[in-house]
Amino acid sequence: MPASSFDTFFACTIIVAAALIGMAFLGSTMQTRIASTQDINKDSYLKAIADRIIMNPGSPSEWGSSNVSPIDFGLASSLPHNAFELDVDKICRLNNLNNYSLSYLDLSKAAKLNIALGIEVSQLLTIKIIQSSNSTVGSDTSFTFQISANIDSKPTSASLHCYFTANTYLTEVNASISDFGVGQVTVQIPTSETENALLIAFARASFDDRITSYAIYNFARSTQESIPSDTNLVLSPLDYMLNFNDTNLRVLNGYIFSYSYKQPLLSFESSQAAIPKLLDKSPLVLIVGMNGTDHIQEWTAYPQIPLKIGANFEGSEQNIFSYIVTIKGVLYKLDLSLGDLPR
Repeated sequence: MPASSFDTFFACTIIVAAALIGMAFLGSTMQTRIASTQDINKDSYLKAIADRIIMNPGSPSEWGSSNVSPIDFGLASSLPHNAFELDVDKICRLNNLNNYSLSYLDLSKAAKLNIALGIEVSQLLTIKIIQSSNSTVGSDTSFTFQISANIDSKPTSASLHCYFTANTYLTEVNASISDFGVGQVTVQIPTSETENALLIAFARASFDDRITSYAIYNFARSTQESIPSDTNLVLSPLDYMLNFNDTNLRVLNGYIFSYSYKQPLLSFESSQAAIPKLLDKSPLVLIVGMNGTDHIQEWTAYPQIPLKIGANFEGSEQNIFSYIVTIKGVLYKLDLSLGDLPR
């Protein structure tokens, strides 16, 4: 082949190769863009589903305050005062400790989804109670507790209001948690009343009174409880009524506690007691005392938080959308999880 022809052939070969490389690069770039666009579209679509569940009251709009299953699933209050305001009873019906809880099957059916769904609600301010010492003198025992508070694992200053309740004994103590996130509470109670006593600790963040949380310490088990250890009555708050199961135990008394207030539950008729509507930006803790072999105290919260319902997403894709929501004037964290879209 003449030199000039060879040069021409070589140049053409280089041009073709460059074109092929360019086309391959363009194809790869386009594929990346298409995949990226698909991801963006998927995320937007799933976010829209999550937003609708959080911001829609569902149907019927007051499904939380009855024992009916919704035909359209939504957690928003039917008469919201703020964005992301949820209905206290709809949240309670997601808790499996409530006699009127909504099953995952009913939830999925009402949400009209063919993908996995999970909902987790927790307090913004995390409280940790540790008994640091105790001593008995005569008929009284003195207990000292270290109480810490944090938000997202960061120490948080807060004010404390603690109640100690036993069979016939009720006292309260105010304290504070420092900027280092730690405080101390000491109380002296009759030794005979300690076996089934409960410590109810409310903490309120110093920078926002809507960030108010509770924690329970069980003296009989010497440990903090995130859910009740005694569930003989299956205490189920709904629509400002405390419902409970009939048992061979005789209900003696009951109390409602918030950060600022305490009040007795006045009557227990037909396995129910009315829950007073306390004007306080605080979760409510309800204590019921009953008589079996020994005096027993059972507790629940209103709303019944923490809670977790839905798929466990083990071995499958989980898309988490986090919200700060309001329930009865108190801020909580809600994580809503959705599975991958069907192909």
